[in-house]
Amino acid sequence: MDIVLNTLLPIIILQVLLLAFFLFALKKGKKLSNRLLALFFLFLGINFSDGLIGLTGFYQQYPAIAHLEDGFALLLGPLLLFYTRSVVYEGFQMKTSHLLHLLPFIIITTTFQVFYHSYSQEEQLFVQKSIANRQLPPGFYFSVALVYGHVLSYFFLALKEIRFYQQRIKDLFSSTEKISLAWLRFLILTMTGILLFSLVNVMAPYAGLDAWFQPTFAIVVGLFFLFVNAVVFKGLQQPEIFAGLEQKDTAKYTSSTLSSEEKQALKDKLIQLVENEKLYLDPEISLEQLCAKLEVAPKKLSQVLNEQLGQSYYDFINSYRINEAMTILSNSPDSKLTVLEVLYKVGFNSKSSFNTIFKEKTGTTPSAFRKEALHKLAAST
Repeated sequence: MDIVLNTLLPIIILQVLLLAFFLFALKKGKKLSNRLLALFFLFLGINFSDGLIGLTGFYQQYPAIAHLEDGFALLLGPLLLFYTRSVVYEGFQMKTSHLLHLLPFIIITTTFQVFYHSYSQEEQLFVQKSIANRQLPPGFYFSVALVYGHVLSYFFLALKEIRFYQQRIKDLFSSTEKISLAWLRFLILTMTGILLFSLVNVMAPYAGLDAWFQPTFAIVVGLFFLFVNAVVFKGLQQPEIFAGLEQKDTAKYTSSTLSSEEKQALKDKLIQLVENEKLYLDPEISLEQLCAKLEVAPKKLSQVLNEQLGQSYYDFINSYRINEAMTILSNSPDSKLTVLEVLYKVGFNSKSSFNTIFKEKTGTTPSAFRKEALHKLAAST
């Protein structure tokens, strides 16, 4: 068990620190986003390094330098939240008010260091031995639970930002696969799962399950190892910076001056343009491109789509694509025609999105729909 831990931990630390260094040095993309993610991995690496040092018994020889990095865990949540916002919002910048999120780190770190260093060397050594033997008072476990709660609450806020982003991009784009931030959602959810398992590991001795501490700790290290490699594999060492959302654009049409007649006229003009030119067949057609053709502001067109048609731009365009697909699947006598050919032909670039939207609209899968259509065509001949 110790051999596995002593092998995996240094590898994890090296990978995480190299990832942080790479992001700091990266000149492409959004510099603020790269640096925030770099700091996140840097502090994660420092926490892992402290765990490895603790396993060697170093702090029992030099207790005075123990716990210098304990508060860094309180920076992980804010850093990931700010990173998420920097990706979601095009104009996001760090402000002085954001420093308030550092207060728990500053207060707790300062208080603990002053309190710990007021101990004599013998008392500090006793603390380190108690930690090594996992013979700690209930207050320790309570404080650890608060730290985990702090980090996880920020992860939850970051997930809310992504969910909001994923809803809003449907008002702007007809295809969202490449800009959905699924990789960032994966990062946060995976980290959340590992942290919850890590919390179970830390609390095991307090629950009288000391025998479970080493095995669960090994599992936590193994999960982190898989996670870090998955991050590298997914290419997060060079995160893509998307157009994002303007923070000023989150309010819904409160200042709109469009009259009912203007809304109706714009709706009719929109439908006529889309149907006559079949713009939905273009897989990359965006709200801005459509607005340029209609010579109207994006916010006004978005308002008409939401209020007059009860649809987002994403749903509006894809409803035409599904109707076109249904027409082709129903009328083509070619038995060799595949669903894949059809989905690309009508403007989709993702099979999973096509299948999901098709089933939502028709109640059946494209394959089943095609099979039934072929039976009807055969029966009619």
